[in-house]
Amino acid sequence: MAAGPGPKSPDESTAAAAPAGRARDESTAAGPVGRAWLAALPDELAAQRRVMAILADRCEAWPLATSLWVGCSLGRGAADALSDIDAALGVDAPPGADGAGRIGTAEAMVVAALPELGALVDVLRHRTGPDSQHVRRIFAQFADRTQLDLAVVAEAEIKTRRRAGGAPDFIPLYQARPAAGEPDDRMPAGGGASGSEPPAAYAVTGEQVREWAFHGWCALIDADKYLRRGSLWEAHGRLHEARHYTWVLWAAAQGALYPWHGLSQVLDHDPANLPPDIGSTVAGLDAPGLHRAARASAKVLTTASEAAARRHPADLPAAMAAYVTRVLSREP
Repeated sequence: MAAGPGPKSPDESTAAAAPAGRARDESTAAGPVGRAWLAALPDELAAQRRVMAILADRCEAWPLATSLWVGCSLGRGAADALSDIDAALGVDAPPGADGAGRIGTAEAMVVAALPELGALVDVLRHRTGPDSQHVRRIFAQFADRTQLDLAVVAEAEIKTRRRAGGAPDFIPLYQARPAAGEPDDRMPAGGGASGSEPPAAYAVTGEQVREWAFHGWCALIDADKYLRRGSLWEAHGRLHEARHYTWVLWAAAQGALYPWHGLSQVLDHDPANLPPDIGSTVAGLDAPGLHRAARASAKVLTTASEAAARRHPADLPAAMAAYVTRVLSREP
């Protein structure tokens, strides 16, 4: 895809004057938001800051745009120069299928503006999220390695999720002020209603811990099956899947924000605190090495499961764990 005009500098975008009646530079008890938050980003995030600042500018000219949020590693303050921009654009549209037309219009406006953000390599556009919602995803790759991962969604969906405590690490870069006479239900950074505290961690349940552990054991018994068949690639894939659930459980045990993301959440939360002996779960494509890694994975999965269950009391799948461990102890 051909590149368009170059972007404004970060300073030009950040310093742009606001039209009357628009929120530009605010702070809350939860910390700086909007332009103040952008200005405080370190220099190594200049490329991400440029993209976010120009998008915030464009929101002020798009009547359908009601809010712009950025989160994940950027929102948590854990981003580096290679981090992508995980963001959400709120749209003045009814929730669900009724809002599809307006969300599609907003999506098209964003895509048309992408060349202004930098030299554009290519764009992926598709529907995502549950069937009950209508969410469009825009993934843009820029030539300087910057990546934008933007969800375009009805504002009502964003408000519902945040009032329920979801996405507490998302920072508002733009929020439209209500028209005269309408209630101002804009929410501060950190989610929830005004004056509320964001949840410290995702509300993991014991049932969820059991499910994650069970998935891990299923992946390991599959790995044994493929080893016995001599299908090394499939065995390797199942070991990787089992390791993912180990990371998920360890993230839950440590109180990471979004444990279901696994490895990234462990590293964001405390990169020095890894599951003991996790390195022994890695193997190449030789059968003996894969078998050793599968045995080691059973031990590490047990450790991570028990740690998660101590923090979030759970009925772990002990019978499944014992069975898989016993099977893996035999020579293939």
